[in-house]
Amino acid sequence: MDPADFIRARDFGYRHQYDSALAITSAAIARDASDPAGYYWQAGILQLLVHDSGNRQFADSFYVLSDKAVAKARERLSLDPGDAQAHFCFGMTQLNRADLLTWQQRSLAGFRVLFEVTPHLNTALANDSSLTGARLGIGAVEYFKTSADRYVLGLGLLGSRKRAYRLVTAVADSEGMLQPAAQFLLAYMLKEDGDCDGAVRYCQKLLEQYPGNRTAMRLMRDAQYRGGMPSAAIATGRRIEQEVLSACPGNRYALSENWIVCGKAFARLGQSDSARERFDRVISWEPYIGEVPWLSHYVREARQWRKKL
Repeated sequence: MDPADFIRARDFGYRHQYDSALAITSAAIARDASDPAGYYWQAGILQLLVHDSGNRQFADSFYVLSDKAVAKARERLSLDPGDAQAHFCFGMTQLNRADLLTWQQRSLAGFRVLFEVTPHLNTALANDSSLTGARLGIGAVEYFKTSADRYVLGLGLLGSRKRAYRLVTAVADSEGMLQPAAQFLLAYMLKEDGDCDGAVRYCQKLLEQYPGNRTAMRLMRDAQYRGGMPSAAIATGRRIEQEVLSACPGNRYALSENWIVCGKAFARLGQSDSARERFDRVISWEPYIGEVPWLSHYVREARQWRKKL
């Protein structure tokens, strides 16, 4: 796949123009169905769509494409064990798979997949030093090893937080094809580790390049709330709600998540009526728990916070 095509597909994806992004990756697959890159990038676009919409149908398609990417990479490696591009696609595809499995609350399965990532990305980088995006994947694995117990109690994996930040920051601050992905990951890492101002700065960088990106806004809202900026979190939440209602009004996943965070922010400010209104909206969607990812968690949290008011 031509790098210029990927950059176009990437930018369409981050601007929520998913049909245009998928058209580019589909054309790449049609030109060379033996190349794992086309399947890897197309699965990556669908992963953006899953995180944006919470639609399980897109998750199923992601796994089908990821299986094809891995199979094509294995075919290439059977012919040339040193094929750097095949190693790169294999490792990054499995990294994305681990991320989606964890998002689906299948954390143990996700961490098992992570063990396949680093060897392939190390080999890719050793055989082709231009594949600097591999550092993002290696850094991501290092970081999630350090925080494994947050997701699977007692897993006890050892990673280096310092090395993770060094690797991911190098990609986030470069001009490479995976720069936006690295900035998203770095903002998440900073938020999780308490540097919420740093997380907000990277979210702002993403929004300068991709105005209206809902994932960046949601991440910024969470960092603002966690960093003791409830008024800013509410303001960002209002922007998110407007964007979601305009682009995909039936997106219960994004709306319920937004209401729970904004409800907690209102509660921190002592605005109980506004907080109660958001929590009640989430609770009213309890009948959809089987259809909406994470909704059971949000309903439970809304009930707990409502009792405190």
